[in-house]
Amino acid sequence: MKNIKWIAVHVFFFLIQVCHAQKFEVDDKKFFKEEQPLEMNVYTDIKNLLAQKKTLNYVYATISCKFPDGKVVDGQVRIKPRGHFRKEKCRLSSLTVDFKNDAFPAFSKLGVLKMVGGCGITDKDEQYLLKEYLVYKIYNLLTDMSFKVRLMHVNYNDTKGKLKTYSQCAFFMEDFDDVAKRNKCRKKEQLNYSHNALHREQATFVYLFQYMIGNTDWSMPYYHNIKLLVDRKDTFSRPFPVAYDFDMTGLVNPPYGEANPLLENEKLTERLYRGYARTIEELETTANIFLQKEEAIYSLIKNFTLLTDKNKKEMIDFLSDFFKDIKNKKKLKSIFIEEALTN
Repeated sequence: MKNIKWIAVHVFFFLIQVCHAQKFEVDDKKFFKEEQPLEMNVYTDIKNLLAQKKTLNYVYATISCKFPDGKVVDGQVRIKPRGHFRKEKCRLSSLTVDFKNDAFPAFSKLGVLKMVGGCGITDKDEQYLLKEYLVYKIYNLLTDMSFKVRLMHVNYNDTKGKLKTYSQCAFFMEDFDDVAKRNKCRKKEQLNYSHNALHREQATFVYLFQYMIGNTDWSMPYYHNIKLLVDRKDTFSRPFPVAYDFDMTGLVNPPYGEANPLLENEKLTERLYRGYARTIEELETTANIFLQKEEAIYSLIKNFTLLTDKNKKEMIDFLSDFFKDIKNKKKLKSIFIEEALTN
């Protein structure tokens, strides 16, 4: 009789836990505000997933996620490889994770997210990934019109037992719809805008940001690695450009990085301004946005414990050259006016 009661009590508490798990939902806004990395396990047929690099088909996976408060939530998702260059050059660097399904209601509000990982599985690969993560965090410091990111420590488990489990940091990128909502905007699908039709101040900011991080893997005329937002209440508002995809930059400088053969620079760490000319007054106003955050940017890097001291120094040294340039009026004129695009 006592055993029956004991079993009944445990079943009762088990059912309560199940109900609580079912009611638990990730707050999509809070998810990208929290700084502490998540602990995540991904269980799937890794070889099958790698085979989808050519077909880009989804495969099913189970993920288990441990939050900073100790809560563990798991469920089924769909995942597939994504990206262009990294899909060809890297093992399993970027995924699309679809949380929109009844099997994982706790995460459904997150929708479909991009998950960025290291190009390979070594510690050095992870360091380049962490540097790219910091580029997004620097972008967040400078403007709200940027993708927020959430760092994770991920264990990749092969359900077939043929490949050894490996662990590495990765990060989720905020859904662009949520970037739009945060900024009281809506995303703009039409991309056939002249650069002169864009919101001038925000475009100028993006031009300088891309130069700061040493990025040439973008284009405003063709909207390569650029997305657009428009004010949702003002139908005549000019589109705001939002940049993304920062691995092929001088600030990250990954070993697989290659300078664009059509451009004048020979390596990623050679900055090249790919924006359009602005007046010196516009440049000084925009440069001041960066200068006000210079020390905060350095502190962000210095206090990021997952990055090696060597990589911290390289990032800070690279950025300090940019800050020296924008403090010099002659440099502002020569780089951002005389050497700028004109049409």
